[in-house]
Amino acid sequence: MNRIEKLKNDVYSFEELDTLEKNAIKLRDQETLSLIILSRASKTAKGEKPKSTVGADGRPLTKRARRDEKNKR
Repeated sequence: MNRIEKLKNDVYSFEELDTLEKNAIKLRDQETLSLIILSRASKTAKGEKPKSTVGADGRPLTKRARRDEKNKR
């Protein structure tokens, strides 16, 4: 199954959609971007929620997010 079919069938997780979106923006792939928007809306309508990127203490959970947050200060 190719990427477009998987997007249409709502196979990707929210995290995978974020990665696909970054790549589609770089490639200026409007078809993929529109399918990502539809997929996110579909997942939200089904009651799925993306994983939190912030812990209970208010700090970013991933190493990259912590680094980016540190660089913002």
